[in-house]
Amino acid sequence: MKLNFSLKARRTDEQYARVRVWTTDKQWELYEALLSAHLYESFYHQPAEQLAVIRKLIRDNDPLFVARLAVYFREQLQLRTLSFVLTAELAEVCKDKALIGMLVGRVIQQASEIPAWLDSYAQTRGSRTGKFLRMNPMVRKYLAIHFNGLDAYRFVRLTKVQQARLRYTLSLVKPKAASKAQQALFRRILQDKLPARNAWQSEYEALLQLHFDSRELRQSALREKWKEGISTFRMGYKTLVEKLPEVLAAGVSGKVLKLAAEYLGNAAAVAGSRLSPQQFLEVYRRLQGMEKGGAALLEEALEQAIRHSADNLAGLDENGRVVIAMDVSPSMRYPVKEGSLVERFDIAPMLAMLMAGKGMSVSTGIIGNTWKHTMLSAYRLFDQLDQLRKKEGEAGYAINAHLVIRDLLRKGEVVDKVMIFTDTTLWNHRQFNQGMEADPGRIWRQYRLIAPQAKLYLFDLAGYGKKPLECLEDGVYLMAGWNERVFGVLKALDNRAVGMEALEEISL
Repeated sequence: MKLNFSLKARRTDEQYARVRVWTTDKQWELYEALLSAHLYESFYHQPAEQLAVIRKLIRDNDPLFVARLAVYFREQLQLRTLSFVLTAELAEVCKDKALIGMLVGRVIQQASEIPAWLDSYAQTRGSRTGKFLRMNPMVRKYLAIHFNGLDAYRFVRLTKVQQARLRYTLSLVKPKAASKAQQALFRRILQDKLPARNAWQSEYEALLQLHFDSRELRQSALREKWKEGISTFRMGYKTLVEKLPEVLAAGVSGKVLKLAAEYLGNAAAVAGSRLSPQQFLEVYRRLQGMEKGGAALLEEALEQAIRHSADNLAGLDENGRVVIAMDVSPSMRYPVKEGSLVERFDIAPMLAMLMAGKGMSVSTGIIGNTWKHTMLSAYRLFDQLDQLRKKEGEAGYAINAHLVIRDLLRKGEVVDKVMIFTDTTLWNHRQFNQGMEADPGRIWRQYRLIAPQAKLYLFDLAGYGKKPLECLEDGVYLMAGWNERVFGVLKALDNRAVGMEALEEISL
């Protein structure tokens, strides 16, 4: 069935204008609110008043539009969590049970995803466990279809935690098996009688629990296990990245380290892992403190990997001219999150170099009392990050963001995006009782006269509990804290017309 939301058939221009504007405003408001909420650590951990606003918007919009939006998030923006949340919230308020059942069947693509969807569904009913959930027959019907697509091979490839969650969900949904063989599989899953997967990670963890007569014997056993995992590629890519300092500490041979380095720098492996640049930088910082032979080889491989990982960041694939201004004051020398070795200081230059590596035109500089242009290349990323630490305070310790925009205005230079990274909020107020000429909002509005399509992104990397994303007038976005998903969200918000048109093409 293809649903048509076009209002072109309305007869009078006056009626058309009135209805169209209201509908578009409500639809766009929901779209924007959901994407902004996606930047929280968890959708249901956002402030209660903001969650209440989103739920009201869901009720105020046409259920068919909301259903299309859930499909759009899943199939075109690859925002699985957001599509699950939206489907679960709609299931709570929509009376069209057939629509909800069909939508659940579409946004969930395999049985292993059912527990995640039920988590969201439980949240809409005030339950964290889902123990007493009541599902309408249509939802059960489509969940049963996914369960009947499950086979023993797929199940044993799940982690133990995933298996336990799916086993519990199977007991909750009670799907009707499509065949006797499927019924037998359900029974074996519920009784936990399927053979365990012979995973390298499980074997390694078991080895760690064994008792050895000496430290040398333990070290030798672990070294052999690392050698076997790397040489046979039984060890997953993510495991290798996360455990890289342990591999180095184990003292494996140069030949094994070379194999590990080749695997680390492989573009296809990086793409498949979906690891972010920040995760590779984290591992590099951990290796820096180790005085072991082979560290330089692994660091070089991580350099290749972090450049490839830029492709894993949604929203960094557009052409255009970008200006990135970096605050390098001492207050930026704080972790981007608790326990991390990546600092606020690192974010802007890392992004600038990754963008340059993707062929984008990027101009960078240090912001302080002055605006000082700084050249960064697409190569030797880690070395350049380390060198920048020596430039702390080089431009002064104020945050004169207006100088970045004023410089563009003075030159008559048209760019597509201006990104300013600091640890404070910078819009429509002046620092240290400065005059009107230092107001970034006023100067930005002047700049938009010569660059009407330009966007201004103001990052407050400290955050301190502020809303993670606010969309203001004149192409201005305020970001609080740091979340690598932000560029995918910004791209979706920038492409408003494209997004609305794509929604109208979705068939349910």
